[in-house]
Amino acid sequence: MSFFSEVEKTIERTFRKWTERAFGPAQSDELLLVHRAILEEIEAKIQVVQRGQRLFPYNYLRVRLVSPEADRRAVFQAAFAQERRLENDIRDSLAGAGCKVPAGFTVDVETVEDGAKGFAIEYEIREAPATLEPAPASPPEPPPAASAAPARLIVARGKTAHGSYTIEKSQTNLGRMQELTDSRQHVIRRNDVVFEEEGDEANATVSRAHAHIRFNAPTGEYRICDDESEYGTRIFREGRSIEVPAGNRRGERLRAGDEIYLGRACLRFEQ
Repeated sequence: MSFFSEVEKTIERTFRKWTERAFGPAQSDELLLVHRAILEEIEAKIQVVQRGQRLFPYNYLRVRLVSPEADRRAVFQAAFAQERRLENDIRDSLAGAGCKVPAGFTVDVETVEDGAKGFAIEYEIREAPATLEPAPASPPEPPPAASAAPARLIVARGKTAHGSYTIEKSQTNLGRMQELTDSRQHVIRRNDVVFEEEGDEANATVSRAHAHIRFNAPTGEYRICDDESEYGTRIFREGRSIEVPAGNRRGERLRAGDEIYLGRACLRFEQ
């Protein structure tokens, strides 16, 4: 884990918590060993090129998990293939290693009865989808006016009461409970986007007071701040992962199309 040990520790904690709830501690330990071995093998394929830049040269992986037992193969499918869980972990790991995720990156997970070892990975370079020629550069756009349409948050992963939320306040709180109270039962915080308690494994990684988004009306700028959450807040933009510093009141500026990760839950920012 030389390139991205801290990122992998976060991924492993999340994976362990979910598998312990889903399959029990014993199976969770076994699944974690397989999960770690897969990430370590993929890490070994990262290449360091000119000026220390890190490159992952493959955009398609096929991971075959081996077990002669049908029940065990079903567990593998649930733990690694559902919701493209393994693919998402590999993406996070590559981004944490400073690698731009290759265009068209895809991971398929299969289970088979026979194999020389517990798993095998096939690596391929596939042609990326064709893209349109870029349009001629245009002058930079002025900052959005305060009267522009408000931004929205689209729920991409995790369970909330609504599929999307309009950001209409100067501060929009994100977390896992609707209200937080102190020892005297006084409300000290209300969340505007609430990830349901016991909603799913992604929701479990959202802290009760996880983060907030501030809107600056004069400039039309939106910034996200992490409120010292347990699993952290990240922005995934153009194949790059940007860590939002915990407790930093300045936070990070949001751009249209950003994917905001609250632990494993994900919101897409649209403006």
